[in-house]
Amino acid sequence: MGVEIPFDVANIPGPEVGEVVAPEVIGSFISSAKRPLLVVGSEILRDDFFVETAMELAKKGIPIAATGHSLRGFVEKGYGEKVSYYNLHELTNCLRDPSWRGLDGTGNYDFVIFLGIVYYYASQMLSCLKNFATDPLVRAVSIDRYYHPQARMSFANVSARDGEEEEYKEMLLRLAESIKR
Repeated sequence: MGVEIPFDVANIPGPEVGEVVAPEVIGSFISSAKRPLLVVGSEILRDDFFVETAMELAKKGIPIAATGHSLRGFVEKGYGEKVSYYNLHELTNCLRDPSWRGLDGTGNYDFVIFLGIVYYYASQMLSCLKNFATDPLVRAVSIDRYYHPQARMSFANVSARDGEEEEYKEMLLRLAESIKR
């Protein structure tokens, strides 16, 4: 699809920028990942749809690491025991550590999906993963409404205005439907 202007125009990552791709492309990469991980932040609490979408991805075999106070959304839906709580900064450090055994003790992750994390915080964590999670390589993508140039792949910027909110939700549904695990 191409390259987008970063949501935060001062977010200039250098020569390597993330690609803007269709939801089905990210879904294909998730499907082929050996150990994907969904990392969610507090912005998923703005609408039950986002918590339910994360739960739908978990049902496809993708573990969830809840950061900030996003765990509340899963607890309220009776799904709290199936989600791991982690501090995003610490989780990012763990992901770049080749000896980390993961949330379940069986190994690190090769594909990390960011959803609902405050933009400027997610940007820094994605930058860390892009530049320092290289042995073994951890690919990080963003499925937020904002283009993240620090992610390997990202959705384009989608405004929070009425019509575009539905467009973004449709993108997430297409992503979930395209995952074959």
